[in-house]
Amino acid sequence: MKRALMGLLVAGALFGAWVPESAAESCTFCANELEAGVNPLKCPRCIEIAARITRGNERIWVLDFKPGQIGRVQMKDDTGDVENYWFLPYTLTNHDDNAHSFFIDITATSDKGNQLHRYHDVWISDVYDEVARILGVREGEQLLSQRELCMPRPGERNVLPKATDPRTRETARIALPVIQPKETLRCVAIFQRFDAEMDRLTIKVRGLTNSSILTHDDYVAPDNQPHRRVITEAVLTLHYRRPGDEFGHGQDPIEFIGRRWTDETRTIRSDLR
Repeated sequence: MKRALMGLLVAGALFGAWVPESAAESCTFCANELEAGVNPLKCPRCIEIAARITRGNERIWVLDFKPGQIGRVQMKDDTGDVENYWFLPYTLTNHDDNAHSFFIDITATSDKGNQLHRYHDVWISDVYDEVARILGVREGEQLLSQRELCMPRPGERNVLPKATDPRTRETARIALPVIQPKETLRCVAIFQRFDAEMDRLTIKVRGLTNSSILTHDDYVAPDNQPHRRVITEAVLTLHYRRPGDEFGHGQDPIEFIGRRWTDETRTIRSDLR
């Protein structure tokens, strides 16, 4: 059983931490030349491309993701060992007039020099309870975690397709969480042991939009791999940095730099077709 040792909100502004460069540069993603002093994570052309995509298809929906400050909590187990956990509070808002089924997956990477560390949103009951206390969540108030955002709702289960439905369009059903019209969900992501010497931190949020795959025909099968599919999905990326020197680096604040949408391609296993 773990018990709380200390809860600490990490200093650092959510917005405005980016320091502009004096010289102009090109956008890493669309190659658009940026004016001097423009935050490269807020490229006007990329923003317009994203807006045009959503305007061009009325079936596309996007959940509004608003992050809070990254915080740290230290937990001591019965042997006296201390473990560090980090958490990101956030809200999800559905501005549409329709309810949407969704699935949120949050990962992170940090680097210092050539060292890369990977993390995934976890759920640990003692840590969750302490994080909820730090965030001021009272009994009965909402604070959703990976457990609720990645699993079927209570009493629901996935339904396998029938043999007569090889394309799975009619009979298969995945039991996902649902966000109602105009509803805002209060949530938190929890990570274990961020690298104490990291210089940069990137958090990726998948599942905020259905723009990647609207129908089963949007899957692409790789050559000679009939049971795998290549998908391209829209991912919201949050960028942070930890400035400071090598002395007491683990105590330096984590500063928010900016956010942007990116398209990422990956191969998944699929026996549905």
